[in-house]
Amino acid sequence: MSVVNFIPEIWATGILKERDKVMVAAKHCNRDYEGTLKEKGDRVKILTVGEVMSYDYTRNQDIQAPDQLTDEAQWLDIDMAKYCHIGIDDVDKAQAANGNKLMAEGQRKLGITMADDVDQDIFGLHAKIAASQTIDGTAGITAANVFNFLAEIRQRFKEANVPNSETIYLEVSPAVYTKFVLARIAQDTDNSKTIDRGEVARRLYGIEVSESNNIVKVGDVYKCFARTKAAISFASQLTEVVAYKPERRFGDAIKSLQIWGKKIVRPKELFLLNAKPVAEA
Repeated sequence: MSVVNFIPEIWATGILKERDKVMVAAKHCNRDYEGTLKEKGDRVKILTVGEVMSYDYTRNQDIQAPDQLTDEAQWLDIDMAKYCHIGIDDVDKAQAANGNKLMAEGQRKLGITMADDVDQDIFGLHAKIAASQTIDGTAGITAANVFNFLAEIRQRFKEANVPNSETIYLEVSPAVYTKFVLARIAQDTDNSKTIDRGEVARRLYGIEVSESNNIVKVGDVYKCFARTKAAISFASQLTEVVAYKPERRFGDAIKSLQIWGKKIVRPKELFLLNAKPVAEA
């Protein structure tokens, strides 16, 4: 690829495709508000409807006047911006078996880096989750007790009146995910097939389990999220993708700018699992 043949829209689409392949945290957010962002500092208005009441009905009696629906507006601030800047020397491109493949790999790495930036930021919201929304696993999580935490997560969502139609997502670190794998293998009657399938713990008891290296670790405790897609709103945009020839180099360079914002909008649909994986007995 050279600057002459560069098409920003195609390059941007490729970066976002690579980014979305590996994102975990952002994938499980409400992303209905993307598409209108132009720059850092933009704000997106999120409208939600307040609670709806029900009343006893008595035959042949007038019902009361309707309750007026009121919107409970929240603002999603686009307050994050990060850029990537890569280049390739003409000599390196000429010596490579396929210079275009070198740039394609750069595109892939750009997407991965952008995904990490976003996921790390979203998982950083753990500090804003109320103590009442916390599940304590600091006494130690093992293959023997890890399913107990799944049961507690399901119970907490039921008690929060989250509809059965809503998918629950549990995002954990690889160390915690391993406990689910070991527990599943121990309970499975056909261990060979379970191991051969590889991803043995993706869906457990109706909960979608995902692993991420971007889960925040404080001391020896991982700050894992259990949530619905409605719990956190997220919006992002790749606002700038520019190809150019550096003035003091013989080669091509590309720089791209990603902006985004995130906000907890349904705190009752977000739980923090403080998970401390420990050695098996």
